[in-house]
Amino acid sequence: MEVFNLTLPDGGTISGRFHFPTSKSSGHLPLIVCIPGGSYDAEYFDVDEDHTILSTSVPANIPVISLTRPGYGSSSPVPTDDMDEETTYGQAQGKYLNSTVLPFLWEQFKERSGATGMVLLSHSIGAMIATITAGSYTGTEGYPLSGLITSGISTELAPGPRVVMLHLLKETTGVVQFDETPKDAIMLQIPMNNFTDLKMCRHTKRLNWPVPPGELHDINMTWLHYWREYSDRVTVPVMHVLAEHDGLWTYSPQVLEDYKDAFPNSPHVISEVVPMAPHCIELSLQSKPWYMKCCSFALQCATWDVLRPALPPPTLPVPVQKEEEEIDSETEIAPPQGGITTLVYATTRYEAKET
Repeated sequence: MEVFNLTLPDGGTISGRFHFPTSKSSGHLPLIVCIPGGSYDAEYFDVDEDHTILSTSVPANIPVISLTRPGYGSSSPVPTDDMDEETTYGQAQGKYLNSTVLPFLWEQFKERSGATGMVLLSHSIGAMIATITAGSYTGTEGYPLSGLITSGISTELAPGPRVVMLHLLKETTGVVQFDETPKDAIMLQIPMNNFTDLKMCRHTKRLNWPVPPGELHDINMTWLHYWREYSDRVTVPVMHVLAEHDGLWTYSPQVLEDYKDAFPNSPHVISEVVPMAPHCIELSLQSKPWYMKCCSFALQCATWDVLRPALPPPTLPVPVQKEEEEIDSETEIAPPQGGITTLVYATTRYEAKET
């Protein structure tokens, strides 16, 4: 990937990496914008030839931008004007991405990328921020949001790591710097499981950035109390996955259902588990298949942008009321086979079928 470092309209800076197709597609194409989690920068999505989104985005001809979030590396922090006592770290950054960073990147790169819409691919704390971004989006900001992908986040924090994070916050006055060995144990399940190639350890020191304390406090203390204020307002398709052995978040089938139900205004929601995977799926042995899934979903989002406005408004089935004289109040009436109408929520919010 090529490196960029740009000056934003408000005077701040945003940096990251990008790769655009050399040949333009004639169809509808997503621009995937990758948003890394805590302690990682843009390189998280482009570590080496075995752990990079380019392994699938290049064959699919999909343009990609990977951000170094505000407060990391040469990306300046969110302006203090956007912060107040009632605004959390995640809220300030998510709204800043929506109002300033993403509109600017779209203006800078839409022609060169050949994209027709933008899909956010986010991980962990980055998923918190991306959800706020998507929940703040109104369509008037100057960029076309087409979809949201989240991983490394759910509805229940694992209690042990949360206690450790809170202890670090209490003992640290500035940024938080993780030790690589315990970090690899939580993020990659090394050496407890073989979900990650041990060669990844040669990269983890380079990938290990200091973490602003505000985002650690938010994800561990406040996020789960307010996140549905934003998920409820997301109106684009959502794909969410949680690693079976996440380490930071609790996995159960109910957690996946709860996560999916938190996006009632999305036209399409997927929430599923990735078996035998650690928190950082992108750095694991399942990196390539995960990126394949992301690229496929992003392409679907770009196509749905075209198809959805042409669909008629959804209609719900109307139950048929039998005439009063046909009902015998003393006889229990069983519904006839094939006569029960059910709503199906597995794929879309408005699909209906007869069973």
